[in-house]
Parts: sequence; C-alpha cells; structure tokens
Amino acid sequence: MGIVEENAILEAQRAYFASDEHILDRAARYREMSPEECLAEVIGLCRDADYYLAMKSEQERERALAPQPIPDDTLAILERLQHR
Repeated sequence: MGIVEENAILEAQRAYFASDEHILDRAARYREMSPEECLAEVIGLCRDADYYLAMKSEQERERALAPQPIPDDTLAILERLQHR
C-alpha cells in the first residue's frame, strides 16, 4: 500500500469521525438502555477516563483537563443573550 492509499484511508477515517453518522452510531447503543443503564455506562466511562489520566504525567493531565477558551464570537453571542 502506497502513501496515496494510506492518506485516502486516513482521510476517510477523519471524515467519518467528524460526521453525524459517527454520532448516530455512538448514540445507537444508548437508545434501548434504561436511564439506570445509561448512568452505569457513564460512570464506567468516567472510571476509564480516570484510569487513562492517571497514566499521564502531571503536565499532560493539566493540559488535557485545561478548559478550551471560548472563541470571541461565541462570547459576543452569549453576552447579547445575557442582556436580553
């Protein structure tokens, strides 16, 4: 397999993970679950996240957990909504 084919595969993967289809596929498993089952699943995912974060250095954890800055245009929209 050449570089062109590998890049095409990576692009297809990127497009899928950025798509609504991916979100629908991820959400499908929760549709048939009870609220209690969904909560248990979320708790399990939080435990997984804690496990993987524990394997990181302190600097990597801080970087991973740092809040993303809100873009200026989004802040402007929120400020306008707040003043209504």
